Amino acid sequence: MSLKAVFKKIDPIYYLFLAYALWMLSLKNRDTGGFDDFNVFYHAGKRLLNGENIYGEPHHYNLKYFYSVLFAAWMSSMQGIGIVAAKWVWFLLNFILLFRTLFILKSLIPEGTKGRLLIFFVLMLIMAKIILINYVSNQITIVILWTVLEAYVQLKKDKFILAAAIICLGINIKILPVVVVPYMIYIAKDRWRFLFAGLSFLLVYTFLPALLFGWSYNLMLLGEWAKTLNPVSDIHVMQTYEYGILDISSLITKFLSDEPVYLEPKLNFASWSKDQLFLLTNALRVLCLTGAIYLALKVRKPIAGLSHHVLVLAAFMALAPLCFPHQREYSFLFYSPLWLVIMIINLSIRKWSAWLTFIVLVLFSGLLTWVDFVGRDIVDVFNFYRIITMGMFCMYVYFIYFISKNSKIGS
Repeated sequence: MSLKAVFKKIDPIYYLFLAYALWMLSLKNRDTGGFDDFNVFYHAGKRLLNGENIYGEPHHYNLKYFYSVLFAAWMSSMQGIGIVAAKWVWFLLNFILLFRTLFILKSLIPEGTKGRLLIFFVLMLIMAKIILINYVSNQITIVILWTVLEAYVQLKKDKFILAAAIICLGINIKILPVVVVPYMIYIAKDRWRFLFAGLSFLLVYTFLPALLFGWSYNLMLLGEWAKTLNPVSDIHVMQTYEYGILDISSLITKFLSDEPVYLEPKLNFASWSKDQLFLLTNALRVLCLTGAIYLALKVRKPIAGLSHHVLVLAAFMALAPLCFPHQREYSFLFYSPLWLVIMIINLSIRKWSAWLTFIVLVLFSGLLTWVDFVGRDIVDVFNFYRIITMGMFCMYVYFIYFISKNSKIGS
């Protein structure tokens, strides 16, 4: 077989993967070794070895650690190699899991879909800014996104124990994947087996650090960690302690609270009480959740060749960055399946109005507002005025409407 014939057999989407890989390596090559979120993770591991409360003061450069004891235990195991080497390990892990995630997203595209290369090119373009933010800040979102998609893939293969192990690992590290678990239980062929395996893995992941650091110390840390997970606590209703937070709660706080956000301009046009903010925030969260549940009940068959399970899962995944507190722009990577679904259905229905709406929402959500292209001032406007949050909220509402409207177009 000639070399030309070999290249012809390669899926063209893999050339996009190659371009992404080279881009990722260039990002790492430009890494100056400065301060980023990984420093906070790594410092938590150091404090864990010292027997400190990793969730309490003094916070590392005033940045709180919100992740699990198990994740901090892994960070503690890398103290001996130094933070530079540890960042390389973290980069390689994210590199591998990102491409596994892209491969899963590629596999969701129905066979024979015309324009699949263009769709995936646009998807990777839309994802690029958020992926860049994840790599520059050395965040954890790629790992968590992989756990959700990989667990879904294994669940569809009836590998219930493996699916439970993966999704529960994601939940243990960062609580976000818990939002998809009820639907995963619902679609599992052996629900009780999947549920029992999940509960078992959650217990294992929760108490495994006790083997290394002692039972009482682990229990104390679990209690402190639980305080950071409460979405209705004051700190998660009045999100003013850090700049750049973009979930629904931060949007409401920004414009309806008199309390200024740290390092951001004051833009409020009302001064609501904490109780009022609490009610509105959680009303919007319930409204968003209701939308996903509505799709789960309404959509019972494939649309444009897409499994109805994928359609509903995309809606539940989008809830994570919108409704959970303390979410920054990098968390909106969870919207990736939603964007893919919209584009595939748009190809099927062939309506320019649908494409135009999607393009407007992409622009409104700030997905193409790169600092290199539009400048820091424009990027800050999208962040500080919560335009990104408003855009993503509108994108989610539109998705619920869009899927509901096209639920009868068939496979």
